[in-house]
Order: sequence, then C-alpha cells, then structure tokens
Amino acid sequence: MRKLVVLAICLALFAGLLGALAVACGKEETTTTAAPVTTAPPTTAAPTTSATTAAQQTTTSGATTQPTVIKLTFASEKPPTHLDHTDNFPGFFQMVEKATGGKYKFDIQYFPVNTLLAPADIYDGVKSGVVDCGQSSMGYTPKMFPVMQTMMQPGISPPNDTRAMVAAGLELYKKYQPAELANTHLLYLYACGPGWLHAKFQLEKVDQLKGLRIRCSGTSVRAIELVGADPISMPMADVYEAAQKGTIDALLSPAETLEGWKHYELFDYSTLCNQLYASDFFWVAMNLDKWNSLPDDLKAAFESVFEAASMRAGAIWDYAHEHAMQFSESKGHKFAQLPDQERAKITEMVKPVRDEYLAYLNGLGLPGEQIINDCVAF
Repeated sequence: MRKLVVLAICLALFAGLLGALAVACGKEETTTTAAPVTTAPPTTAAPTTSATTAAQQTTTSGATTQPTVIKLTFASEKPPTHLDHTDNFPGFFQMVEKATGGKYKFDIQYFPVNTLLAPADIYDGVKSGVVDCGQSSMGYTPKMFPVMQTMMQPGISPPNDTRAMVAAGLELYKKYQPAELANTHLLYLYACGPGWLHAKFQLEKVDQLKGLRIRCSGTSVRAIELVGADPISMPMADVYEAAQKGTIDALLSPAETLEGWKHYELFDYSTLCNQLYASDFFWVAMNLDKWNSLPDDLKAAFESVFEAASMRAGAIWDYAHEHAMQFSESKGHKFAQLPDQERAKITEMVKPVRDEYLAYLNGLGLPGEQIINDCVAF
C-alpha cells in the first residue's frame, strides 16, 4: 500500500514537472514568436527607409536620365511666322537632341528679324557673343564670305533647285574649309534656291529690264547693272513697304517670298531669272566661346547632323517654293519663263561677273580659277 502511495506521489510530481516544462517551453515559444513583433517596426521601417532611398535614387536616377537643358539665344533674319522659324530651326535642334539619345534638350530664345540685330549684323553679333547662335544670308554681306559666295555669283552656276544648290555648297565647303567662317562654328548651311523676277507686268524680253529699279541681294548687284537695270540692295524685311511706296519696280528673289513675305499682294507676274540670281547661301552658326563650353558628346551630336540638316533645309525650301507658287496662282498670280533666245542674251550680258569675281578671288590670294571651276563642277 505504502508503495502505491509513493508511486502516486512520484507520478504527481512528474506531472507537475511536465507542466512546468510545458509552461517554460510555452514562454520560450512566446518569446521567439514575439521577436518578429518586436522587430516588426524596424522591419516595417526598413522598407520606408528603403523607399526613401529608392525615391532618392529615382530622383537622382531621374536627374541623370532627365535631359540636361541647354539654353541658347538665336537671332535670325526671318519673321517669326516664316517656315525657317516654324520648321527649319526647331527641326534642326530636335535632330541634335535625337542624336544625343535624349541626353540633352534645348531651350531656345529666338530673336526674329530686326528684334535684336539687323540681318547684315547678325554674323558679327554671333561672333562677338551678342547672341549664342544665329542665321542670316550671305547675300547681305557680299565681301564677308568670298569662297562660298563664288557659287552665288550670277551666271557662274545657276541651280535648278534648292537641294542641288545645297549639295554643291556642301562640297565647296568641305573641300576648302574657308577661313571666312572660322571665327564662328558653322552648325549647318543651306540655300534658298533660284531667283524669279516679280513685277506688275510680264517679262518677255531682256530689254524690258532697262531702267527698272530692282530690289536684289548684294551678290546680284553687278548682274542687274549689266542688264541695264538699277539695283536696289535691301533686306527682305524692307521690300513690302518699298514696293508699296514705289521705291522699287520689281523684286529679284526666290518664289518662296511670294507667300512667306506676302509679296503676291504686291506683284502679278513672276519670271524665272536664275542667271541673275542663282541663290543665296544661309549660314547657321554658334559663337566660338559658347561652342567650346559645350560637352564633347553634344558637340559630336551637332557634327553628326551637319549634312542631314543642310539637305533637310534644302528640301523644306523646295517645298516652300512649290507651295508658294500654287498658293500665288490660286490668287491669280502668273508664272513664266523667258524664251531661250532671251535667256541666251542674259547669259552673254552677265559674263563679266565671272571675270571680275575671278580677279577678286585672286587678289585675296585664293585659287580663283579652281574655285570657280569647282563651283561649276559641283
């Protein structure tokens, strides 16, 4: 009996021990389970910190992937509604942006004709840093670009269209790398295409030109004199008022000006006269200090689109000529060409231009004969 009692007591003690152990184990498990609860706030906080870092990284990463903005000022000899301002110039900078893979974006402040600089002063304005970039016609500064202006001389190499003039001009530039453009950085080069004589009457004979006051660019002055007319050299921006006041009788310019400068409102007839006006070249350039301050990869992007931008501008101008002719015809304007014998007369009359320009180039120490021959060949 005593043994049974002792056994019962032992069993009770053993059960109590097991209970105690179970409680102890339970506490241990509770502590272990509670650990994540205790560490949960830091764990929760960690993503918050991580999110902040991620946000900072995204911002930082965003700052590196967001395009770097390049601010530039740009003066031109065109009005703000002209296709150069609406299409040509913005399209060029977009080409450069694309060439950088979106790394850079331009913020351009444009100064259209006469808002900051007169057309003839824009090149010097770019050179001296009045503006970062600019565009104008070489025709407004006849002695400033002797090599490039060779191709612009009447009678030397009359072009059929703007793209042909641009392509030839690029060849001329690449071959001679003329020093006349070395004090700025040339961004691209384009042309405006062959000239038409716009007047209130139809031109049928060369003799009709005698005594006429004809607005022309600087490179056409001598040719206008040789056919017996009176050359009036003035910026395109002044033509409308001059025609209204009767200061000029006719205008020698590309067909584009009929629409782009509203000259269809002034004249009734246009006759192709590409022997008197081949085309002007337009330069688009950047101040050298500004250019040198640009990152190398951005400079490389500019260089990579040089030819494509030039040819694109030529295509834009060919389209502009065609559109202007269609538009003007819809307003009653008429277009014509001189008979072959009359064109032959003009060719003969303007021959002295070549000889005089040859002497001018030689006088500058340039290989005049070679440059002229290249212009014809290109």
